[in-house]
Parts: sequence; structure tokens; C-alpha cells
Amino acid sequence: MENFETYRYYDKNHKLRVLKAIRNIDDFKKVITVFRDYPYNEQLTDKDIEVEYNSYQKNGIILGCYLDGKIAGINCILDGADKNHGIKFYDEDKIAYYAGFAVNPEYRGQGIGKLLIYYSDKYLQDLKLYDYSYARILYKGSMSERIFRANNFEDAYYNNNLIIDEVSYERNNSNNIESDKRKYMVKKLSDNGHGWYI
Repeated sequence: MENFETYRYYDKNHKLRVLKAIRNIDDFKKVITVFRDYPYNEQLTDKDIEVEYNSYQKNGIILGCYLDGKIAGINCILDGADKNHGIKFYDEDKIAYYAGFAVNPEYRGQGIGKLLIYYSDKYLQDLKLYDYSYARILYKGSMSERIFRANNFEDAYYNNNLIIDEVSYERNNSNNIESDKRKYMVKKLSDNGHGWYI
């Protein structure tokens, strides 16, 4: 993915919000650790964070929203669909996956998430390389679902059935492997896309 143009945006309270590509792991770490908390409760070690950060830098881009010079939220965009996901796209090379979207708790409810997704979509549409963007979110209880819906993402269905994955991994609140259900939300970025299947 190409470099992301920095956007400066003043909210209704005249606070400056800056959206730019993240180039240091410390800012990334300040937000991605929210996945250690409810409802995900992921075991996310510093090594895991470093691996994720390097993967996003190599295979995509991490967009950050800064408020008062402090990182408030991120959207990690990967080039291409994840091969392990239950949703498959006909044009796999024209897909962008929103792999890690999060807003720090103290900044929630201020429009940070909506702004991140809006400018992520704008960035992808300006590149003219992608037909769809998609995210995999909790089937129930997702804090980001409302934000994706506000940015015209829709639930992904195949043959009138919602596409759902069962996701299993070790949680930080238990020694056992636990699972939960995830669904897909998809946004059409161009009229060239041929859809998806499972």
C-alpha cells in the first residue's frame, strides 16, 4: 500500500484530530492492547504485538488518529483477504481487510472510530485498487459494529445465511481455549467487484 496522506480535521469543539500512518510500535501498542480487555480478553504478549505490528507494516498500513498529539485509535488495513476466514472473495487481489480496529477507552464516543473508518475507505477508494473492504467482528457485543454500519458496511450473507466463523484461542482470563462467533461486515468500494462466497 502507498503512503497515506495526513489529514487534519477540526471537530465541532475546535479540537484538532490528525490522521496519519503510524510508523512507530509504541503508538500502536498504546491502542492494540485494548484487545486484552473485555469482550476479547486476548492473551496478547509484547512479542505478539511486535509480530502483529511488523506484519501490518509489511503487508498493509496502520492508520492512527491523534487528538492533542496523543494516539486515540487505529485501523490496521491488510492488502488482501485472510485465507483462514470463512468468507472468500472472487477477486481476492482486490480486497482490503480491516484487521485491527480499535479506539482507546478514554476517546470513545467522540467520533474517532467513525473518522478512522471514513478516511480508511477514502484512502482505499482513492487508490482505485480495491473492490471491497471488510472486517470480522464479534457476532454479538461488538463495540465497532455501529461504526461500521455508519460507514455503509453491511453484514455478509451467502445463500441468505449470515457468514459466521467460530474462533478459538487462549484467553487471558482462563487457562482454557475458549471460542466465540465472529461475523463479517463488507463495504463495496467499486462497481467492479464480483462478490463473495464461502
